[in-house]
Amino acid sequence: MQGRLLMLVVLSICFTRGSCASCPKIPVQQNFTLSEFMGVWYEIEALNTRLIKGDCITHTFAQTADNWVQVNTTEKRENGKRILYTGKLSPAHVNQTAKLQIMFTEGIFVDSMPIQDQFTFISYLVLATDYRSYALVFSCTQRTFVPTKYAWILSRGAVLEESTVKDLKDILKEYNIKTDEMDKIDQKNCP
Repeated sequence: MQGRLLMLVVLSICFTRGSCASCPKIPVQQNFTLSEFMGVWYEIEALNTRLIKGDCITHTFAQTADNWVQVNTTEKRENGKRILYTGKLSPAHVNQTAKLQIMFTEGIFVDSMPIQDQFTFISYLVLATDYRSYALVFSCTQRTFVPTKYAWILSRGAVLEESTVKDLKDILKEYNIKTDEMDKIDQKNCP
């Protein structure tokens, strides 16, 4: 009896909130070359980034000797402090290199002091990139009945043409990703 009641409660929540959804299946970039993706990327816009809340956000990708990709993400908070997040990136599937997974392995550091322990792997899907100027990355985590969708528009420079940003957002819109909720990242007056 309790099992049926619980099932009815869950289903009613799903139908009233429209939250019985799953992560969308979005195709990744074909013929993706991870080595060309290495280097510095500036974050131009982001969706659902609760952890990183500052400005001047950059992501630096570098191949390591143990065949991982080291990821260093930096941001500047309102108080001027720079924060470094370090992690590791690897292909999630052998034959689909644009389907990556990322794990922050060293925690979060503020002035060389760790403030948070390890995270788990999350998907890191490269949907589009020309390697020289733009990249569109998507991730989705499924917690119970509510998927949390993340998206990043990246650029090799501190600015990206509006027409390119629009084209990348159009890719997300095809899969019902709410691009109007994306935050613009301030890349002015950065160290």
